[in-house]
Amino acid sequence: MSMDHLFDKIKQLPTIPQLLHELMQSFGDENAQIDKIAAKIAMDQVISVKVLRLANSAALCRGKEVTSIEQAVIRLGFNRLRSLVVASSIIGSFKAPPSFDKHRFWTETFQVATIARILAQQAKEMDPETAFTCALIHNIGELLIQSALPEEAELIHLAVQQGSSRVEAQREMLGYDYAQLGAELARRWQLAPAFVVAIDQQLDPLAHQPVSRDALLIRLAVFVSFAWHAGVPAQAIIARFPTPLAKPLGLDISQLAAQLETLHEQGNALAELLTQ
Repeated sequence: MSMDHLFDKIKQLPTIPQLLHELMQSFGDENAQIDKIAAKIAMDQVISVKVLRLANSAALCRGKEVTSIEQAVIRLGFNRLRSLVVASSIIGSFKAPPSFDKHRFWTETFQVATIARILAQQAKEMDPETAFTCALIHNIGELLIQSALPEEAELIHLAVQQGSSRVEAQREMLGYDYAQLGAELARRWQLAPAFVVAIDQQLDPLAHQPVSRDALLIRLAVFVSFAWHAGVPAQAIIARFPTPLAKPLGLDISQLAAQLETLHEQGNALAELLTQ
C-alpha cells in the first residue's frame, strides 16, 4: 500500500490549529514577534487555562499567582511557554479510542521530552526547547495509528503480545512504521523540515547523511527513559550510554544520572496537567 493510499484510507486526518502551526514555524526564527504570539495564545481559552495552570503548578510556581499569559511568559520564558502550548495543542488534535491508554502514552512521551531537553542543554549548539518539542512529537505516528486506524492498531497490539516488536508489527500490517507515518503527517501539517527529518530518522539516525542532531537526541532520550522504566540503575544507564549516538553531539552526561528521577517526575507532572 502506498503512503498516499494509506492516508486516503484515513477518513479524517487530524488537523492542527493555526496557532500551533505559527508556533512550530517560529522555532529557529530570530525575528519571531513574541508579543503577537503571546496575544494569540491569550485568545485561546482552553490553552490559556492550561498554560496558567502550568505556570502556577508546584513544579514551576515561584512567588505570587500568575493570572495572565503575559505574566506566564515572564515566569516560564517564551521558549518554554511555546513548547507547552505545542504540547497542549497536539494532545487536543487526536481522538484515540477508549481502549488506548492516553495517560500512559503522554506520561512516557513527556518523560522522553524532558530527558531530550536536558541532553540538549549538555550538548553543543542545541536548542533545548526545540529538542523538547521534537521529542514531544516523535511518536505522533503512533497516535495517528491509534486514532485513525483502530482495527489495525488492535492487530498490531496482538502481534506485539505474541513477541513481535512494535516497529516490525507495524511494518507487517501497514507497510510503514510509526516514524515514517509521523514524518508524513508532519509534512502534511507543513511543519518545519527539521521536525519532519527528526521524526523520520529517529529509529536509526546514523544511517542517514547528513545526520539529524534532533533525531540523535530523540533516540538517546528514548534509550534513557526505556532503560529507567526497565529498572536499570542510573549509573548502569550512563555506563551503557550509546557512545556512537552521543559523540556527534559532544554530550557531557556526567550529571545525567543524578537527574533521572527528577526528570521522570517532571514528565509525570506535565502529563497530569496537560491531559486533564
